[in-house]
Parts: sequence; structure tokens; C-alpha cells
Amino acid sequence: MLQRLIVYTTRVSVWISCSMFMAGAGTTLAANPSLAFDFSRTAECRDVTSTAVEDVFPGEKIVELRLRVSVHLLQGQPADVEEVRIEIGDCDNRMRVHSFEPTTRLESPYSRDIRWSKTTERNKALNTSLGGELPAVLGETVAHVTPSIDGGAGKREVVSETQYRIAPKQVVVASGTIGQEHGVFFKLRSSPQTSLEGVHELVVRFIVPEKWRADTLRVCCQANGQEKFLWMKQQTTWDHTCAPVALYLAGDIKARQAAERFAANGERS
Repeated sequence: MLQRLIVYTTRVSVWISCSMFMAGAGTTLAANPSLAFDFSRTAECRDVTSTAVEDVFPGEKIVELRLRVSVHLLQGQPADVEEVRIEIGDCDNRMRVHSFEPTTRLESPYSRDIRWSKTTERNKALNTSLGGELPAVLGETVAHVTPSIDGGAGKREVVSETQYRIAPKQVVVASGTIGQEHGVFFKLRSSPQTSLEGVHELVVRFIVPEKWRADTLRVCCQANGQEKFLWMKQQTTWDHTCAPVALYLAGDIKARQAAERFAANGERS
């Protein structure tokens, strides 16, 4: 009898464990978000050397790249996507980063600083009563006289204190250089005022040789979040896309045609 009870308990435990595993796995698969990234495989660069002459050495110039990256949530919940990381790097390490936008930015869910007020009220009162009996003979009646003294003192104190506290902020954009300043990364996070889904315009200015006409970059987009599995959470990558982008100098027709051929060959391969 005891052996049968042990076998039955073991089977029930295994069945419950398998049910929880399957239920957790099904929930995880259903909740996993899927994203799509889109950006052009060719990009025009403008010569902006005149705006930052003091940062350029002889024989160099500054070109500006404006790249639009679209983020599309295909399925899942937006809250499950914690951040989108975009990296723009020089494949040959021949272009140096001069500056970039957007830079690191903090935002607060509150529209203004927090006002904090405190009011303290204190009341003090003292009542004293003195009593006694004073017999008095009135004919055959004894009168009991009880004289009393009632003294009172009261005080009311109100103290008000008001403070203005800086509203807490959170990082919505984090950016910096990578690859010994031959590339840039951008971390985009959602907030009550912003959304990860949509078009994000990224600006990177490179220092290049004065006779620069064209080059290639590698753009990588990655969506990160936390995956739920049973009672645990683990960091995961929902989607990842990498592709080369051919650059050409604005107004240079031959450089543009070469960039378009490069992009077409890359798509066919």
C-alpha cells in the first residue's frame, strides 16, 4: 500500500511539473515581441566643414550623415521591449567621429519639480480644579459648601514648511562612441513622452580626408528585453539586424551611382 502511494505521489508531482512547464512555455512564446528594422542601404553625406573649422586639420573635412531608422513592432507588447540599440560603425576605421545626435538625454514623467508641504499643529491646555467642603450651620441644617478654582491656559502653534524637490529623471537616450571613435552607438528607451516604435533620425559627423567621396558603414539594430520563463526573468534579444550602408558625397553623381551599385549587389547576394 505504501509503495503504491509513493508511486501515485511521484506521478502527480511529475504531471504538475510538466503542466507548469508547458503553461509557462506557452505563455512565454505568446508574449514574445517581434520587431522589424528598416533603413536605407545608401546615404548622402553633406560637407559641413565650415561649421566647425577649428576642429579640422589641414587636408581634412567634416561630412554629416543623417540616417533614418524605422522600428516596427510586429507582435507582442511594447512594454516588453526595454531598449533599442543602434550601432553605426566604419568598416575600415578610416572615418573618425566628430560629433553625433541625439546625445544622452534624461526625461522626467513629471511636468515640473515636485512641491512638498508639511504642516504641524500643536495644542497645549491646562485645567485645574480645587475642591473642598465647608460646613455651615443654618438652623438645624448643615450646609456643605464646595468652593472650586478653575484655571485654564491654552496655546496653539502652527508650523508650515514647503520644499521644492527636483523631479526624478530617467535615461531615454544614451549615446557614445565605439571602436576607438570610429563608430557610434545609440540606446533608445521608451518613456511617457516618447515611443520606441516609429522613425528615429540619427546624425553622425565624421572627419574624413579632404578628397573623400564615398565609403561604407555597417549599421546594426537590436531590440532587448526580459523574457519571462515560469517565475524567472532573463535578459534576451528579441530581434537583430545588421547591414552595410554605402555613403556618397552630396553632389557627386559618380559616387552616388557607385553606392547604388554596391547596395544592389549586396541585396542580390
